[in-house]
Amino acid sequence: MVEQIKIFGAALDPLSSVERVNLKQAYLHHMRNRTFCEERFEDPYDFVKDVAGEKVPNHYIKWLGKISIPSWLTPKPQRRDSTRLSVNNLDKFLESDGCWDYAVKVADYIHSRICPGIPVMIGVDHSLTGGSIMALARRHSHLNVVILDAHFDVMNPERGDEAGRTMNYYGCGNFLDRLLKREFIPPENLWVMGVQDEIRRELAGKIDSGGRLDRSAASVKKWMEKGVHVVFKQEVQSGHFKLDLKGPTYLSIDMDVGSMSSIYSARFMNSYGLNTAEFLQLLHNVSRCIHSSRHPLVGLDVMEFDVHFVEATKERKVDDGTEEIVKIIFELFIDKNGCTDAS
Repeated sequence: MVEQIKIFGAALDPLSSVERVNLKQAYLHHMRNRTFCEERFEDPYDFVKDVAGEKVPNHYIKWLGKISIPSWLTPKPQRRDSTRLSVNNLDKFLESDGCWDYAVKVADYIHSRICPGIPVMIGVDHSLTGGSIMALARRHSHLNVVILDAHFDVMNPERGDEAGRTMNYYGCGNFLDRLLKREFIPPENLWVMGVQDEIRRELAGKIDSGGRLDRSAASVKKWMEKGVHVVFKQEVQSGHFKLDLKGPTYLSIDMDVGSMSSIYSARFMNSYGLNTAEFLQLLHNVSRCIHSSRHPLVGLDVMEFDVHFVEATKERKVDDGTEEIVKIIFELFIDKNGCTDAS
């Protein structure tokens, strides 16, 4: 039986960095002064639907629209949000575990509106992938999770408040840590592919005078020792890797796996990722591994888009592979041989 594919948007973008807040304030400033025409894309869902959606009618694919998120927490806030948009307010949202609340909303949305169909999420903050995984882990006892990402998102986000208390909140940098700890994913069923080689070197070098790894590196090392498969960038480039998938698979694609090389519209551009040929080769290899497993692909997401830079690269004619890569993702995993082959 072929399940219907249901595509939805989730444009949560709560990063509290000064740079991110300034980018959004600059956008609002230009909108107030009308220094450019109204933009076509409010968020990644609009871009992806424009690039890949409804070109060829397919009754197996349904575009559901977007999960409701307050505009001040999205990539392109409304003008009325200018006074609310600040580092302090976004910090409060993060520290209240706001990303976890929205991940739970994603899980509920998939359970109530999509299952038994196949969810495809187009979004920003990678923490929302946790919602898809939680929803599908309830339905599939041997769920495999394959993540294409320049980072292994188990970094510790702890920070101290003014009173010296330590807070630990769920976010895009550590969402996998919480899912693993709460046993939504068995470590041996998780593959993280395209991780920067610098992280492997950090594991060898980040040792203090007492011979201990720092907190973040220790978290990476711990989960690798427990069985998480980390395929570093160099291994991905060589193509010499294996996915031993013994059950259905959820695939999550963080666009920063190609940052500064094939992708100039990822939200994090702090590493040199895969070039376009390497990114496409990785997608083809993962597709082949899933098909050869004889188990279905039961869900997919494409996350960490920066819609501001999507439009800037098009306007400036930057050699950006985002559009081509999105089209191939749809061809491989949705339009032809991917999610539709769920029997």
